[in-house]
Amino acid sequence: MDFLPVATSIFTLFILIGVGFLAFRMGYITRSGASGLSSLLVNVAIPCLILESMQVPLSSGLVYSMEVIALIEVVVYLVSFISAIVIPWCLTGSVFETGVLRFMLIFSNLGFMGYPVAYAMFGEESVFYVTLINLPFGFLVFTLGVFLLRPDLARNPDLKRILTPGLIASVLGLCLLGTGTTIPSPLNESVSLLGSITTPLAMIVIGTFLAPLPFFSMVSDIRVWIISAARLILIPVIVFLITSPFVTDPLLLGIPVLLAAMPVAANTVLLSEEYGVNAELASKGVFISTLLSLVTIPLIGIYLLP
Repeated sequence: MDFLPVATSIFTLFILIGVGFLAFRMGYITRSGASGLSSLLVNVAIPCLILESMQVPLSSGLVYSMEVIALIEVVVYLVSFISAIVIPWCLTGSVFETGVLRFMLIFSNLGFMGYPVAYAMFGEESVFYVTLINLPFGFLVFTLGVFLLRPDLARNPDLKRILTPGLIASVLGLCLLGTGTTIPSPLNESVSLLGSITTPLAMIVIGTFLAPLPFFSMVSDIRVWIISAARLILIPVIVFLITSPFVTDPLLLGIPVLLAAMPVAANTVLLSEEYGVNAELASKGVFISTLLSLVTIPLIGIYLLP
C-alpha cells in the first residue's frame, strides 16, 4: 500500500479530530453536548451505516468471505486474550487496574475509528466487513469486559446494555442480507444520509473526548505506553504473521488486521467510570493510543497491507 494515499486518509481524519478538539476548547461544544453527539453517533448514525452496508446480494463468494473474516477474527481475539493475560501480569497495579489494562488490550476502537478509517483506506466495500467484525463486540464488552473490570458484578450481566441499537441493527442487517430484502425508498435514502455522517461525527467526538484530558499527566504512566504499543503494533503484527500465509485476498486480510491496529476503545473510560474502577488509567490509555495511532496506522497500512 502506497504511503501517500494512506497518510492522506489518516491525516484527513485527524484534522477532523482537531476540529472537535478546538471546538471543545473554544466552548462551541460542551461536555454535555459532546455526550449528546456521542449518543447520536452510537445509537443512530452507526446503526444506519450498518443497515445500509448489509443490503448486498448474498452469493457463494460473499459467504466464503464471511467465513474467512470469522476465522481471522478468532485469531485476533485469541492473540488479544493471550496478550491481555501475559502483559498486564508483568506490570504493577491493583486488581482493578489490571482489569482495566486487560480491557484495553482486548477491545479496540472498532466503532468510532474502525468505520471511518477502513472506509478511508479500503472504500465503501469495507463497511460490510467492519460490521461483521463488530457483531460480537458489544456482546463481549458487556459480558467479558464487565468481568475484567469488576469480577464481583459480572455474575449478573445487564441485558439492556447488551441489546444496543448497534447490535440490533447488525441482526436486522443480517436478516436483510439473508433474505435479499432491501429497505424501501425514501426510508433507504434517509438511512443512507444518516449513515454518511458517521465518519466526520466520529472523528469530531473523539476530538472532544481528548480535549479536556490534562496532557502531562496522560503521558507519565509507563504502563500505558506498553499497553498502547501492544495494542497498536504487537497484536496486528502477530495476527498478520499468522493469517497472511493462508489469506490472499487483500481486502479480507487487510480489514481485520487494520481493525486489530485500532487504539483503545473509547468506552473503556465510560465503563470504568460506571463500574467504579480506575477511569483515569482508562483515559490515559485512550489518549496515548489514539495519538500514537496517527503514526502506527499508516505504518501498518504501508508495511503490512497489500
